[in-house]
Amino acid sequence: MKTPTDFELNQLMHRSDYDPVKAREYYLRTRKLKGRRRGSGEDPRTGRTQQQISREARLKQRKELAEQISNLENKLKKLEAKIQEKMREEASEDRKSKAKKERARKEAEKPKTAAEKAEEAREAKKYRDRNRQRLKNQRKQDSDKSGGGSSKKNSGSGGGGRSVSELKSLASRIRGQIQVAKQKLAAL
Repeated sequence: MKTPTDFELNQLMHRSDYDPVKAREYYLRTRKLKGRRRGSGEDPRTGRTQQQISREARLKQRKELAEQISNLENKLKKLEAKIQEKMREEASEDRKSKAKKERARKEAEKPKTAAEKAEEAREAKKYRDRNRQRLKNQRKQDSDKSGGGSSKKNSGSGGGGRSVSELKSLASRIRGQIQVAKQKLAAL
């Protein structure tokens, strides 16, 4: 511990005349309890009260949520219309393809007449005569290949990208979002 300096000693000497009883009496004579002054309640930046600010914020949130709900409902209506359209298209294509398959099956089951067989034989002979070199090259290529099949990409139904099941799952997600937004709106 270091020794106090002359200045510190001098300060301590002046403090020696401190009388706690006298200080208490002074405090009791002069005390006046003053509470915290209430502010005006206004935000100095905007000049509005806290209640006004919170009410306006709540109204803004309600407006935004109502807007969001209406947008989601519009999207849902469009999506449901698209689902119905896709289902009609698929049903139509399904009916057409079933009818086509049925006709092809009936044609395949029907035995060929002698005239039809003779006509096919003449056509095959003409084709072989005209395309002898091409058929020869093709047979050679087929024998060179290692048995790999051809890979065709299935483009699916020709329009719009998503399938009906994907659209239905999207619609259910949008319904969930609408429910959440309505709950939030009710809570405000």
